[in-house]
Amino acid sequence: MGRKRHQCRRILKSRKLNKLKKEEQNKVGSINSNTYICKLTGETIYQKDEHQLIAIMINNEPGAIPQSSLSQAEYLYEALIEGGATRIMAIYHHNYPKKVGPIRSARPYFMQIAKSLNAYYVHCGGSPQAYRLFKQNYIPHIDAIYTGGGIFYRTSDRKAPHNLYSTMENLLKYFDKKGYKKQQSYKFYPLTDNVVNKYTSSNSKVKIRFSGWYYVKYEYDPAKRVYKRFVKEKPHVDKETGMQLFAKNLIILVAKYDTIKNDDKGRQEVDFSKGKGYLLQEGKTIPITYTFDIKNSFSMKDNDGQEIQLLKGNTWFEIVPQYGKVEIK
Repeated sequence: MGRKRHQCRRILKSRKLNKLKKEEQNKVGSINSNTYICKLTGETIYQKDEHQLIAIMINNEPGAIPQSSLSQAEYLYEALIEGGATRIMAIYHHNYPKKVGPIRSARPYFMQIAKSLNAYYVHCGGSPQAYRLFKQNYIPHIDAIYTGGGIFYRTSDRKAPHNLYSTMENLLKYFDKKGYKKQQSYKFYPLTDNVVNKYTSSNSKVKIRFSGWYYVKYEYDPAKRVYKRFVKEKPHVDKETGMQLFAKNLIILVAKYDTIKNDDKGRQEVDFSKGKGYLLQEGKTIPITYTFDIKNSFSMKDNDGQEIQLLKGNTWFEIVPQYGKVEIK
């Protein structure tokens, strides 16, 4: 009798363990089925967090630094504007910050890049050349100047125009209300865990001069395997976190800049249809050639003609004028 009771207990215990095991397997399967690899950075995310790409014009003048939530952007593009300053276009895919900005005006060459990524475009005002494109429905966009409803807001800690912000939640609501549909495809690059493209030398520092008074620096951190960013000599930090900005992949593209004729502000037009540059990864310098078109964005190859592969993580694109100076050490 005692032996039978013992056997029954063992059977019940075994059934209970099997049930718990199946529940755990189902739970893990459910998690795996909901996870997704971000095509821009290689990060594991929940599929529900794969959003429409949104490109936001970010003020980079001295009164606007530090900015909010640049550390959460997957791609960042920096290019020269009038007056020797630069502007940054931040691309957000699965990281959707609660505060982003300061937001500034549109320029056609940033719009070209955003369009090539199938991104929606966010700005406050723009050059006459940009507004001509908007009138042609060049790209789905939201202009803070002509948008009410609490989509944008200004803070009191800074003077205009360096204090305009929004949230990704508000921006999404606007695009949904307008009936814009999420793009089903967008540009991304092959991702890898290790440097695979042909490199010619090692590096630890790079200085990129855009104009007579503005330059940025990056220093390679071998412990974290990233390039830490400096504006001139000061660490460039995220206002929301205090964290220094960095690049896992640093892409330098040399482009042809010209001042637009008869433009009263000295605005620029930029030709980046093709050219040369560098990809910096984990202390290695990879010379590259590139081409650009609206369907494929920037296509880049190393000296062996192989398509570049990005390391998993974020990427900064520095679009430097032909008269600028790049020092890689």
